[in-house]
Amino acid sequence: MSLSHKKLASFYLQLAQLLDAGLPLAAALRGSTSGPRSGTEAFARWIEAGGSIDQGLHAASSWLPKSDRPFLAAAAQSGRLPQTLRNLAERHTEYNSTQLRLVLSCAYPLGVLHLGLLVFPIIGMIDWQKGLQWSTSRYLLTLAGTVLPLWGIAWYLYRLHRRQSPILDRFLGMLPLLRTYRRSQALADFAYALGHLLEAGILIAQAWAIAGKIARWPALRKAGRQVHEIILRGEAPGLHLHEFPCFPIDFVALYRSGELSGQLDQNLKLLATQNQEQARHHLKLATGIYATALFLLIAGMVVYNVVRFYAGYFNMLNAVSAF
Repeated sequence: MSLSHKKLASFYLQLAQLLDAGLPLAAALRGSTSGPRSGTEAFARWIEAGGSIDQGLHAASSWLPKSDRPFLAAAAQSGRLPQTLRNLAERHTEYNSTQLRLVLSCAYPLGVLHLGLLVFPIIGMIDWQKGLQWSTSRYLLTLAGTVLPLWGIAWYLYRLHRRQSPILDRFLGMLPLLRTYRRSQALADFAYALGHLLEAGILIAQAWAIAGKIARWPALRKAGRQVHEIILRGEAPGLHLHEFPCFPIDFVALYRSGELSGQLDQNLKLLATQNQEQARHHLKLATGIYATALFLLIAGMVVYNVVRFYAGYFNMLNAVSAF
């Protein structure tokens, strides 16, 4: 399982600063306090023994994300590792901020939901003729059928996210609004990958192949493979991007203009920024709507239980009056 976005951002930034100070990579890895001690030490020993950066990164696959390793390998070969590390630090800082906003937007409705799940079973034990008929076993069984499955689902989704599992991507793809966020985020990541791979000196055919391989949207993975073949035939990819529905019109236009002007990497970075802003907007909209829907569901449950509560009370009064 890879490090969290916050820890990765700190590790990359610290490593870049140590390399800028003139330390060799092995010494910089040992001097970093943000990465896992055993992992950085093993990486440093591998480099000192004459091993390649690619093999060292593969050995660090348990704590370095798969999507970051191609950038690090390309930057190490081209001598641009410090700048690439700073770029990755900024990227993971952005990811961490997005996660924090998502957690904060869901915290209140989830807190109210948990309060309701803890209180509603107690209300169900109230009998207006006999009073509160408390049953510890009944209460715990009710919680086991509501709270525990909720925690289990949350933990499972968290594990899928940390492992960058395609199962989570497919799940998000089934949800309205989040599907749009997922596509905008995937396109932002793809443009970011392609632009920074080109900046690191990777040939364009290889850059398309790598960006497609690490893309988290199947349509982009397929496009990466096919454009790679187009480039190998000696054709410019900009002339064919309109054939792929996963690339919107503005992406095709900016890519084509960058291809013609010789500023392709800058235009791709601009596309990454634009699509990241769209992804952030779609995520804010989705979390707002889903959080509101969850809150309304909880409010409906509260109203139902309150009405049922007072209905029992009035039934008791009517029974006493009739008596």
